[in-house]
Amino acid sequence: MSKTKKEKKASVRKNILEIVPIRGISEQGYYYMDDGSYMDLLQIQAKDLINSSEDEVEYDCLKFAKLYRLYAEPLKIVCINFPCDYAKQKRFLEYKIKSTKNTIFKEQLQKKLDELEWLEKHNTTREYYYMIFSETEEGLEKNMRTLFSVLGGGRGGLIDKISFEKKKEIQFRLLNKCIMTNG
Repeated sequence: MSKTKKEKKASVRKNILEIVPIRGISEQGYYYMDDGSYMDLLQIQAKDLINSSEDEVEYDCLKFAKLYRLYAEPLKIVCINFPCDYAKQKRFLEYKIKSTKNTIFKEQLQKKLDELEWLEKHNTTREYYYMIFSETEEGLEKNMRTLFSVLGGGRGGLIDKISFEKKKEIQFRLLNKCIMTNG
């Protein structure tokens, strides 16, 4: 028996443009892709299903069912864990600790501050997004109108628009999956 030499596989180095399909951002704030199509992100509003009434949960399920019957374009649900941000609460507690003279009250405030710091390090918030796609910007706007008309936007709705800064953070987290801290 003769041993055959194992052929070395040619190593192919990919650059970021080959891996990430996003090429830029349009004037309307939509991402345009390498194939000429467009993409945008919408946030799915989280609800407390345990404390909601059965009718409300059923109504929301019917809205999603209607959407999936009406919506024909590609749609992707993205779920991301974000670290909790308690910076405002921590600043307020630090201010109160500095301004109070009551030692017992200071101790209680310090315990609360320590709890917030622990939560910031060990707790995450799960957020859900729709990635919507279309061949044209007009098609993307039509798809967004469909989503908002079926699911509703704003306070009582199931989806909402997000800021450009938040979109950048989401894309950063999608492309850097090992990131867990803010920054």
